[in-house]
Order: sequence, then C-alpha cells, then structure tokens
Amino acid sequence: MRMIFMSDERVRLLEEKVEHLEFKLDLMFHDSNINRILFEYDITKRQYNEIMNLMDEIRDQINHNKKVSNSEYESRIYEITGNEGDYHLAEYIAKALWEDGRWDEVFPALYGNFPKYKHIISEKDGN
Repeated sequence: MRMIFMSDERVRLLEEKVEHLEFKLDLMFHDSNINRILFEYDITKRQYNEIMNLMDEIRDQINHNKKVSNSEYESRIYEITGNEGDYHLAEYIAKALWEDGRWDEVFPALYGNFPKYKHIISEKDGN
C-alpha cells in the first residue's frame, strides 16, 4: 500500500479551503441581504468577523456622540477585504446590515447625508 504524505502547508491550505466553503454554504442556507453581499464578494469568515467588529466600533462611536466618517469606514473595509478602490462594497455592507435590522444606527450615520439614500432612510424611519 502506497502512502501519500502532504506537507503541513498543503494541509493548512486545504483546511482553509474547506472552512471557506463551509462558510459560503452557511451564507447560502441563511438567506439575508448581508449574506448575499458576503457571498458575492467572496468574503471569508475571518473577514466577516473583522467587519462585525468594525460595525461594533462604529456603533460605540455613535453612542458616545463621536463623529463617524464614511471615508474612514470605507478605508477600514478595504483593509479588511483587500477590495481597495471598491467603495461600493463598503456601502453595500452597511446598507445590507441596516436592511437586515442590524446596526441600525450605522448606515444612516455614515450615508444618511447622501442624496441617493435620504429617501429610503426617511421611509424606513417612518418620516
């Protein structure tokens, strides 16, 4: 019988691939606005966790009446995802979470002054 040995690096890469595929399957089975964005942009579980931590940070800033900046938020999303220059991804993430009822205060604080979002924000707020 012939035994096949794999290097530690190859085993690690395969484990990462399986973990990522399991995460993507989970996204598909739990349909939501944010899960569609994460799936479409091939976000990893590690990146997802970092994004959630960032959303917590921004909510804390808002709760402490500190100014939040959409450009600073977008830069942080680029750092996490590696999708530099794609500001749409950052907007999509914040908007999808808001639409899903998560971190409700973050999207309006970051993008509420954008003319393209004023209508949907005021509509959701019941104004």
